[in-house]
Amino acid sequence: FLITIATCCCFTAGLEAPKKPNVLFLVSDDMRPQLKKAYGVPFMITPNLDKLAESSTVFDRAYTNFAICSASRNSFMTSRRSDQVQVWNFINDFRQSLYWNNETDQTLPQYFKSQGYLTLGAGKLFHYGTPPKNDEPWSWSADKPYWNPYVGADWNKTLCPVTSLVCVRPEDQSVDTQFADYNETVETVNNLKYAAGKFHNDGTPFFIGLGVTKPHAKWNVPARYFNHYMNSSFPLPDNMYSPANQPEIAFTAELDGKETISLGNSTAIPGSLAQGLQDTWAVPIPNDNAVPDWATKVIRAGYYSAVSMADYHLGMALDALDELGLRNSTIVIQLADHGYSLMEHTELAKHTNFETALRVPLMIRVPWLPDTHGKHVDSFIELLDVYPTLVGLANLPPPDCRIDGKDMSPLLTNPSTATAKTAAFSQYSRCPDQDREHCAMLGNPLWCLNNCEEVFANEIASMGYSIRTLDWRYTGWYRWNGTGCTADWETGPFYGEELYKHTAQTPMAPNFNDENVNVAIIPDNAEIKAQLRQLVELHFKSADVRGCPPNYHRPK
Repeated sequence: FLITIATCCCFTAGLEAPKKPNVLFLVSDDMRPQLKKAYGVPFMITPNLDKLAESSTVFDRAYTNFAICSASRNSFMTSRRSDQVQVWNFINDFRQSLYWNNETDQTLPQYFKSQGYLTLGAGKLFHYGTPPKNDEPWSWSADKPYWNPYVGADWNKTLCPVTSLVCVRPEDQSVDTQFADYNETVETVNNLKYAAGKFHNDGTPFFIGLGVTKPHAKWNVPARYFNHYMNSSFPLPDNMYSPANQPEIAFTAELDGKETISLGNSTAIPGSLAQGLQDTWAVPIPNDNAVPDWATKVIRAGYYSAVSMADYHLGMALDALDELGLRNSTIVIQLADHGYSLMEHTELAKHTNFETALRVPLMIRVPWLPDTHGKHVDSFIELLDVYPTLVGLANLPPPDCRIDGKDMSPLLTNPSTATAKTAAFSQYSRCPDQDREHCAMLGNPLWCLNNCEEVFANEIASMGYSIRTLDWRYTGWYRWNGTGCTADWETGPFYGEELYKHTAQTPMAPNFNDENVNVAIIPDNAEIKAQLRQLVELHFKSADVRGCPPNYHRPK
């Protein structure tokens, strides 16, 4: 049995495309495109994703459409831009949107379900609570309930302070079953076993999703990963300063709504590194990075350790696919909901329109297309393109509902095809908190605690709309119309504009050291700035304005 599988897995040149191929949909949280094989980052430990990259098409210019979990997932799971699903916070979901019709519109798994697929899920695919119950029963088959444990259950409060960003666990306190992602993956393996039985018995195809929460903070990791990275040589950012000339509102000085960064002192850090040293700092503000280099290294080691944990858990699902004889009939896709800043521009986390927050890993494996294995695609691709691309690869009819994304499947076999994109678009909301004492003491700058996660849609202050081309990133910060829940396009980018020149680079290895000087104010750049602003407004502006979604929290 094992020999048969191994032979089947290795020789794919003569495979025929299944009439309805299976889909394994793998999602990571907060993952940068910094993987060893896929994106050429030598110090990373990602053996399972390395192996996947060797047999996949790797997209070198993949971008999220909104750099925060709920908004991104509501977007790519529906192939709708955020202004269409009306999700800019952690309150609303796409089924509340005034642009969504529950009778005709379908999510990605819901569409596959309508085509006769068994759809099963575990972990963080949609954001927790938005939509409620992980969109059961709409998106998922009734055969097995969606499996989603409480994600914070594996934080060891005895070992590590709740406030600590990093929790390094000794091996005797790092049993697999103590981690939520492991348990979600075990359930995914069980889902694959169940689906394999149906597939082998009656040919029922499946769409199975797994969402691991790593490397989302907090970084609750075994010592073996953390110690490896702390003993390794990896670079710190060259640009640990805020971009020159940036508008106030472009920056965010908060860490998931908090005013401080804490490493938990020696409780979290093995050995004597943090003994007697300061362990808590105010979140950096523009032109004032108070976090020392040693702490930045600890932060990065914690994050990289969480990436390696995510690789381990995703590898469990990939191995199960092979062991069950499903590899050659299954499309595999791996992506992240958005990126993450690791002190570039003195930013920690996402919540911006910078390259670090918007760029993501994306790999697609199609076993019966051997010429696509190990190939890199240089074209831009957006996460909202994933839905129609999977539909195209599965040879299914286009969904009979609004889809904002584009089927990019021709890029796998012909990277120079006309379906290639020359730009990626994104947006981010801003809600400066002028009622907090902390911000008042600083003079209520627009960068202070400006997270919109728990702000009603009609109370958002500004929306930054961004375009990334090969050579430029432009972002315009518009006032928000709280009546129509749309940008105030008539007054233009009221809160300011950003224009960053991107230097020539190999796309495989993302250059996160760009976007350091905003050149929007330079007269010689007026023409390109105007052109990019026009593209942004043509892309996002709509005559169909229906108002705001309801202002209430849906039950979890």
